[in-house]
Amino acid sequence: MTSIRNGLIEAGPELNWQKPEKGKTFMLRPSIRLPLTDEAQNLLQIDRFTSEWRAIMAVQFTRDNTQESGHISRHSFGGQIEYGYTGFKYYPLGNSESQQKTGKTSYDLELKYVGFFSAGSSGATQLSPQFRLRYAHDWTAAGETGVVNPANNNGVVTVSDMIIDPPGVASLFSPAFSLQIYPGKGSFSYSPAVYYDFTGKSDSDNPFGNLNRLRLESWVFFYPLLSDNSNVKIGVTPFLGIRIKGDDHFNKVEYGGMVTIKFGTTFLQFL
Repeated sequence: MTSIRNGLIEAGPELNWQKPEKGKTFMLRPSIRLPLTDEAQNLLQIDRFTSEWRAIMAVQFTRDNTQESGHISRHSFGGQIEYGYTGFKYYPLGNSESQQKTGKTSYDLELKYVGFFSAGSSGATQLSPQFRLRYAHDWTAAGETGVVNPANNNGVVTVSDMIIDPPGVASLFSPAFSLQIYPGKGSFSYSPAVYYDFTGKSDSDNPFGNLNRLRLESWVFFYPLLSDNSNVKIGVTPFLGIRIKGDDHFNKVEYGGMVTIKFGTTFLQFL
């Protein structure tokens, strides 16, 4: 199994154990996420020179209670743990001679439930409640700052964008809920979603007691190839974000819209 996420290539095996007579499936997927060492040869390599890597372990258990006739009922429970390293460079004095290097370790944990329910008849409404808990402790580079360079021999002054500050981290705890609704006919599904993010203080692994934000979305998905491939969908939503507690560089109330195109997801998969 290979995929691309956040500009990195993820590769690893996927192991499945199935008991169809009992409606049980268990999946185990260990993988590693790396930048391409040699883009020309599509080569991945990890050694002491690797500036970024992430190890992932994902598990999923699915119980399908569907009988030969009647209602369709399926429950899926999943979890994923990530642990990784990222190297950073920054220039506290605003020149190349002051370069500092440091490496930081990040870790994430995610738990997820996905249900699927339908009457089982042709054209019946399909419902998929989805719930997710996520904890993230991810180090990120500071933003670039414009640094004025000394004038050259012609008296021309230029500005270079450089990272002055060291990397930072603020832990995040994010519960989310979504209800996917497909009316049973047509090429559209609908999905209201609620997120509540707890963000901790800088350089702390505690996500609580600092900043809380509520986010509301109401997605409409269009499946252009529903009869041939339901894994391709185009989504659009308005969103509303409200700062409940604390302070950040956003407004107390933020609103707008989003558009997405998703490939390779199962039908009604969202969170």
